[in-house]
Amino acid sequence: MKYEIRHDDYALSQPGCEKPILIVEHDKEAAYRVSVALEREGFQTIVAFDGLEALELAQRHAPIFVILDVVLPQMDGYEVCRELRRSSDVPILILTKRGEAHERILGLTMGADDYVVKPCNTGELIARVKAILRRARPELMKATPVLSHQGLVLNVEKRKVTLHGHPVSLTPFEFKLLRTLMTVAGRVFLRDELLNYLYPNGETVVDRVIDVHIGNLRHKIEQDPSKPRFVLTVRGLGYQFADGSENSDETMRLVEDKYFHCFENALTGIYQTTLDGHYLAANPMLAQMFGYESAEKLIENTVDLNDGFYVEHERRAEFAGLIREDDSVRGFESQVYRRDGSIMWISEYALALKNSAGSLIGFQGTSIDVTERKQAEFAHRQ
Repeated sequence: MKYEIRHDDYALSQPGCEKPILIVEHDKEAAYRVSVALEREGFQTIVAFDGLEALELAQRHAPIFVILDVVLPQMDGYEVCRELRRSSDVPILILTKRGEAHERILGLTMGADDYVVKPCNTGELIARVKAILRRARPELMKATPVLSHQGLVLNVEKRKVTLHGHPVSLTPFEFKLLRTLMTVAGRVFLRDELLNYLYPNGETVVDRVIDVHIGNLRHKIEQDPSKPRFVLTVRGLGYQFADGSENSDETMRLVEDKYFHCFENALTGIYQTTLDGHYLAANPMLAQMFGYESAEKLIENTVDLNDGFYVEHERRAEFAGLIREDDSVRGFESQVYRRDGSIMWISEYALALKNSAGSLIGFQGTSIDVTERKQAEFAHRQ
């Protein structure tokens, strides 16, 4: 079975950078983390989980960069590197747990541009990618100095904003927020993503700080803040900058249709649940993970996630407690039961669902099957 993770609908676009970065990684969870991190920086990504698939995707998509794990099924990373070099000068970054000198030399001899030893910091990995691209493909890394839309102009270098020629005074946070949204007009940003952009060091902020910044920004740039034409709300998701369409209702319909397509075709399980353990929504991948033929069957047959879902019953309470405390949880790993009674490991990333009064009413997030990784970890310990 072929796997391909494409986040084109979510991806920022580096100016002139329509082609993706190819991530070749046998660990699906690790591949997902790298993919999301790169797309937050403005790159499109595709993912291969074995060597043969990597060569196939490279031929099909002509990536601008390859992040290549050494330990792969079908064909190891060194052989993939050698094959890529037969017909392409694409920059290649070798990624592996083996850090001995002769391993590094082998990777570079095969034609790799750099070598990173796992586990590595995602920020460091992205910095390496950008540094290599600046050397090998400088035309892709040039920033657009001026962003404009229907009379609203943002000058990146001068850090100035004007509306129909009149200066607009923005706070540093408002400027950064507007720049982020305008850089990729039409892309929907989740609130959690925007929080990461504005507060990259994990500062403690109030729950709806993004909504406050958006409200203040709208009062400065919108003719009627209650009917915005620049910074738009996408219900249940987050915010986007207008993509140039004159028909805002049609634009929103198309955006919602596009995200429904992403929801239905995602390679990660996605869900919304109530506090008492009922699914409000689930995508087909989540149903497949748990052994159901459809999301509807999963929702119909899952009566209470608080009882009989987690192998360790108290894990659900721990999960809920963490979200009540921090409004989110990342990498929460648990054993759960599939439909047939078999046991699997999942890793959950989830956010709090709140009503207009700020009260917790449920959870929304993603589930990743990490059974193979956990089994490998246990085998290694033995």
